[in-house]
Amino acid sequence: MIRASSAARRYAEAYFWLAREAGDIAAWREQLSHVAGALTPEKIIVALENPKLALARRVRLGLDLLEGVSTPARNLARLLVERRRVAILLEILAHFDTLADRESGVVRAEVTAAVPVGDAQRTAIEHALRQRLGGNVRTAVVEDPTIVGGLVIRIGDRVIDDSVRSHLQQLQAALA
Repeated sequence: MIRASSAARRYAEAYFWLAREAGDIAAWREQLSHVAGALTPEKIIVALENPKLALARRVRLGLDLLEGVSTPARNLARLLVERRRVAILLEILAHFDTLADRESGVVRAEVTAAVPVGDAQRTAIEHALRQRLGGNVRTAVVEDPTIVGGLVIRIGDRVIDDSVRSHLQQLQAALA
């Protein structure tokens, strides 16, 4: 999960507030996603944040990549180019998603497993989390063989670590 900087949170909150006022959070999210996809490749970020290029040229370059994007999303892109903050677009999108989830009562969980998780296991994990947390839970499963076995579940700032690696570390600490 991407953690948003304070600047990214401010931009995301302002854009989210406008989206909520417009009554179409999903469409605004789609537009923001399009902006992030168009402007976040490394070469484009370097060009748009290059102080050697005139500001008007950088803005024009960025906006030329956003053909068909809504005016509010283009305005956000223009502001980010002007302030040389294009690199935080993915953080803005991640925080916007967090705000949208909170608004709709969705809880996101990141589940780390040592081995690939099948559909049946994913469904069982989601069901268990839904019962424990109540409400709608969306899970993203990440594979990390370094945990050896078990699961590590991150829900916001909470971490449930039931991995073999952590149990071995606890055992080692108890024996030391």
